[in-house]
Amino acid sequence: MKKVFTLLSLLVINCFTAISLLAQITVESKSGSAGSLRNDDLKNNSKLRFKESKLDATGIEKEAQLISLKFDQSKNIIRIQETELVEDDAPAAGLPEGYKTYTKGPVEWVEDLRKGIVIKKILSLENTAAGSARVVFKGMEVKGNKEPLHFSINGEKFIRPASLIAYPQARQYIDMAGLDRWFYVDLPVNKLRKGNNELLMWTESDSTSWRVLIAHINEFKRGSLTRTSPNRSMKSSNGGRTWSDKRLGAMDNIDGEYSVRLSLDRYLPSGEYSSPLIDLVDGENALKKSISNLRVRFQPDFNIPAKTSIKAFVRFGSGPVLGDQTWTEWQLLEKDREYAMADRRFMQWKAQLETSDLLESPSIKGMNFIAEWEDHSLNKNSGVNARIINNGKIIQSSYPFSYENLNHLDLKRYRESHKLDQIVKGALSEFEIMMRLLNWAYRVPLRSEAYSWNWNDVTRTPVIAEGTGMPQLNGPFFKGRRMVEMCLYPNQALIGALLSLGYQARHINIHSEGESGHEVTEVWSNELNKWIYMDATRDYYYFDPETGIPFNLLEIHNLLAAKMPRVEDWKRPFAPEIGKELVKGLNVGQRQGNNPFSIQEGGGTHILEIMGHFRIIPRNDFLSNPLPVPVHTGDTMWGWDGFLNWYDQVFPKRDEYQRYSDRASDFYQPLNQAKINLMETDKSGVLKVIVDSFTPGGSDGLLVKVNEDNWQSQSQTVWDWQLLAGLNTIKVRTKNTRGILGPVSEIQVSYNP
Repeated sequence: MKKVFTLLSLLVINCFTAISLLAQITVESKSGSAGSLRNDDLKNNSKLRFKESKLDATGIEKEAQLISLKFDQSKNIIRIQETELVEDDAPAAGLPEGYKTYTKGPVEWVEDLRKGIVIKKILSLENTAAGSARVVFKGMEVKGNKEPLHFSINGEKFIRPASLIAYPQARQYIDMAGLDRWFYVDLPVNKLRKGNNELLMWTESDSTSWRVLIAHINEFKRGSLTRTSPNRSMKSSNGGRTWSDKRLGAMDNIDGEYSVRLSLDRYLPSGEYSSPLIDLVDGENALKKSISNLRVRFQPDFNIPAKTSIKAFVRFGSGPVLGDQTWTEWQLLEKDREYAMADRRFMQWKAQLETSDLLESPSIKGMNFIAEWEDHSLNKNSGVNARIINNGKIIQSSYPFSYENLNHLDLKRYRESHKLDQIVKGALSEFEIMMRLLNWAYRVPLRSEAYSWNWNDVTRTPVIAEGTGMPQLNGPFFKGRRMVEMCLYPNQALIGALLSLGYQARHINIHSEGESGHEVTEVWSNELNKWIYMDATRDYYYFDPETGIPFNLLEIHNLLAAKMPRVEDWKRPFAPEIGKELVKGLNVGQRQGNNPFSIQEGGGTHILEIMGHFRIIPRNDFLSNPLPVPVHTGDTMWGWDGFLNWYDQVFPKRDEYQRYSDRASDFYQPLNQAKINLMETDKSGVLKVIVDSFTPGGSDGLLVKVNEDNWQSQSQTVWDWQLLAGLNTIKVRTKNTRGILGPVSEIQVSYNP
C-alpha cells in the first residue's frame, strides 16, 4: 500500500517481519490418540491409523490458487488484495492504428494542455471508502517544463508540480521527456463521492507544458471482447464553459477516453482461495496404501472481522486426478464436523473471502486436518517402498494461461513457408533446435506489422545466405549487435517459430522505472524442465555461470532485487543513479554466439537494468483467438488491462494495473508434465499406476518405460503394474501432437516378497 491506514484499522504490511518457520507439523499414530475420530468399537482395531496435519498460511499457500488474494508473509496470513483500480480506457490504451507516433507533437490522439484547454474525466464509484488514493495518468511533460499540472476532484483543487522542481531525481520524466510515462498524483480522498466523480486537469502555461494520451474509441474492439468506451472523457477549449466528448486531441477530431485512472488503497470486495490436491493419508509419498473407513474433520483458523465473511467448501475423491468421476460435489466445510469418506483419501478445499467494509479484510491463518482410517495394505511385510527420482508437477496458476493449438494450420503455413524444418535438421538436442530458431528469428527480415498477432504477418521472405540455409546477416536490418526493428517483432517471429515446431513460448515485456522497456520471449524447455529467457533482438540468452543452465526472467530479476540497496520508487528510480554499477556485480552469463559484435557491448548488460518490472500476456493462442490483444504493445508505456504483472518487496506493484501477483507459480506453470501415482490394489505386489498429465497445445498420449524394457507408446493413463522381486523402475513422459517429448518422471519401487 502507498500509505499506512492506522486510523482506519487496516492490516499494516511489514515486509521484514519473519514468517512462521513451522509451515506444517504432522503427527501420526498407529493406535490413535485423545483427538482420534474412531468409534468405541474401533478402539482395539490394529489397522487403525491416525494423522493430524497443521498447516499455517505458509503451508497452505504453496501451489494453491489465490484469486484477488494476497499471501502476506509479514503476518503469515492470506487476505484480500488491498488496491483497487478504477478505469475505463485500458482495453484501448496504446498507439491507435492509422496514426503516427506521439514523440513529435502535436498529434491527433494526444491532448496538449495549455491555458484555456481543460480536460474532464468522469469516474464512477459505488463505494468511497479508501485510506488514500491517487490519480494515475498516461502522459508526458514537455522537455524542460517548469509548469505545474492543475487538478480538481469534485471541486477540490490540487497540483502535480513539475518534475524538474519537485522531483529532480525522477529522471524518467526529465531525461525521457519525449516518451510517455505513468504519473501518480495523491488526491484528497475525502472528496470522493458515491456515483460519478468529476476530475478536471489543466495548466496555466501559454504553450503546451503537459500532454495526456487518449485511448481511441476504435481500439476498444481490439483490446476487449466486452468493454466499450463509456464516453466519460470531455474537453473544453474555452476554459470550461462548453464541453465535447467527441472532439478530443490536439486536432479536436478524436473520440475515446483519456488514459486517466484512480488507484484506491482499499480491499477488493472478494477473493477466492483454492488448495492443490491433498492426500490425507500418504501426503506427498508416491505410493498410496490401501485404506477404508476414512474419517476426517477440519479445524480452520480464520480471522473474520465485522462486515466480512469466509465460506469454505470441500470435496473428496478416490483418484489422484482432480475432478474425475470418483470425486464428490463441493460441500460446505464445517469446523469439527466428521466427514466419513470410505476410501476417498484425496481432497481439495476452497474458501470465498468477502467484505462489505473495504477497509477491513477477513484472513486465512491456517487449516488443521485430523484424519483416521483403517490400513488394508497387503504389502506391509514385503518391504514395498517408493523412491521418487523425479515426478511431474501439476500446478494451476491463479490466472490461467491459454495455450495455442500446436496443429493450427497457420503454424503449419509459417513452418513451411520459412522452411524451418530444414533450419533445425540435424540438431542433436532440443536446446540446439531452440538456438537455431533464435538465430533465425534474429536474421529474418520483418514487416513491422504492429496490429496483428498472426506470426505470418510479422516476417518477410529472406535472402538466404549461400550454403547456410539461413537468412543473410547484413543490410539495413542491423545496427551493431541489435536488430534495428522494434524488439517486439523479432521476438514475435521467434515465438511463432517455436510454436510451429511444437515448443510452447510466450511474449513477455520488461522495464524499470528509470528506463524504457523491452519485449522478449520465454520458452518451455523440456530438457531443463523449466521456462528460459531468450531475446531475438540481439540473439542471446542469460545463464548461470556456475552451472551453464539458462535463466528465466524471474531468476534474473531476483538476482537484481537481491543487489538493490533500496525499494524502487518512481520518485527516485535506481537505474539512472546506480544501474550500471549494480548490474556489473550480477553473476549472470551472457551468450555470445557466432556474432562479430560482443553481446556485452551490444546491450546485453544494459538490459539487466530493465528487469525491475515485468508482465506477460497470459495466452499465446492468437491464431485460434485473434482478440483481445494489447494495442501496439511496446510503442507506449503498457496500459492494457489483460496483462498479468509481477511485483515484490523491492519492486512494488504499479498503480496502473489491477491484475498482479508476487507468486512464481502464477507465472511459471510447469508444462508437459506426467505425475505418477502408485495405488495399492487387492493383490500383493500389484500396483495401479495412475498418471495425471498436462500437455498444452495437444496431447498424443504417453511414453512408458518399465525396468529394462524399451519405451512404449500408450494412450491409457491407468493400468496395473506387477512388481518384480527387488528394485523396480517406472518412467513416464508426455508426447504432444508435434512429437515433442516432455520431461521424464521416474519412480523406483523396492519389493521383497
